[in-house]
Amino acid sequence: MRAPFPSGPLDGALLKSFKDHVALAIWSNEERPVLKCINHGAQIQEWDLQSCHPDTEGLQRIIQRSGLNTLIECSYRKANKEVISAFVERWQPETNTFHLPFGEMSISLEDVSILLKIPVTGKVVAVENFARYTEESRSDAIKLVSKLLGVSIEEAEEEVNISKGLTVRKCWLKSRWCPKVGSRNTTYPPMECTTRAYLLYLLSCTLFADKSGSRVSIALLKLLEDLDDVGKYAWGAAALA
Repeated sequence: MRAPFPSGPLDGALLKSFKDHVALAIWSNEERPVLKCINHGAQIQEWDLQSCHPDTEGLQRIIQRSGLNTLIECSYRKANKEVISAFVERWQPETNTFHLPFGEMSISLEDVSILLKIPVTGKVVAVENFARYTEESRSDAIKLVSKLLGVSIEEAEEEVNISKGLTVRKCWLKSRWCPKVGSRNTTYPPMECTTRAYLLYLLSCTLFADKSGSRVSIALLKLLEDLDDVGKYAWGAAALA
């Protein structure tokens, strides 16, 4: 940008990334590309907590203790794409603020806490071991899936191979730890494993939803190892970041 733009800084060099911003098309009087809104909230309802374990109350107590149970109610099936697109056009990643006609506005931790009712202070949500794909990280991921979800090394390795990365498929989590209601000869996994699988699925549908909509990072599973510690993480801060 060589010239100032409405409601923006007079010095165009302050927002160097604007040349790649979606709003540049509007500034140049061009047709803006259609934006795709990512929303996996409807998938949460596909997991029936009433059927995935005989001790439903015990399972729900652990989920509530995690501090992530409010995400179940915060999910939505439909999104207003027009409103979201309008805010995307106003969002500047360099300043992490919305540039509106009356000034700048940003989302604060207090906003996240009030809207989502999840912890915004506490332990940092980070797992360095799975920052990039290597043979070592792949081996660690397979062992972690086997240990925390209660499956064999062979099954864990097969799933990681199918997912083609340090991820597992959401459909695998749902089919493996959420048996259909009324299915016969059902052998239920340990409650801890079922809880981890569900929380991993829940996080992938809400705070850490991605474009694929079908996979979830195994790095998140590491944070669910000690179920008593899950509520001590600053999930809200991670989502805002």
